[in-house]
Parts: sequence; structure tokens; C-alpha cells
Amino acid sequence: MLEQAEEKQRSIIAAARREAVERTQKAEQDLRAKTESTLAQERQALSAQREELLAKGRDEAAQIEAKASDRIPKAKLMIKQSFERTLDAAAGANE
Repeated sequence: MLEQAEEKQRSIIAAARREAVERTQKAEQDLRAKTESTLAQERQALSAQREELLAKGRDEAAQIEAKASDRIPKAKLMIKQSFERTLDAAAGANE
């Protein structure tokens, strides 16, 4: 009778330990799944934000390039005139 009680007690303890391990593993699995889900959402949000910023940057670059295209001929002319003035001044000083 005592042996049966001890065996039953060991059986109950073993079952309780298995149940505790299973609950712990389930909790860890749920936490991992929740964390992965949250990370996936954050990655998606960051990806959308990145694309938005890249599009904004491309637009700004296009605007700057358009302004530069308008100003390049003027800048070249100004540099050429400045260079010619320098040459004219140098040539005038030598005469």
C-alpha cells in the first residue's frame, strides 16, 4: 500500500513536471511567434518608410538636376568671360 502511494506520488510529480515543461515551452513558442510578428510588422513599416524617403530623394534630386541644367550654360559663360578678362588684362599689361 505504501509502495502504491509512493508510486502514485512519483507519477503525479512526473506528470506535473511534464505539464510545467509543456506550458513553459508553449509560452516560449507564443512569445517567439508574437515577437516575430511584431518584428515583421516593424520591418514592413520601415520598408514603406524607406521607399517613401527614397522617392522623396529622387524627386529632390530631379529638381536639383533640372536647376543645374538651367544654370550650367550660364556658369560656363561666366567662367569663360572671367578667363577672357584675365587674358585681356594680362595681354594689355604686356603691351
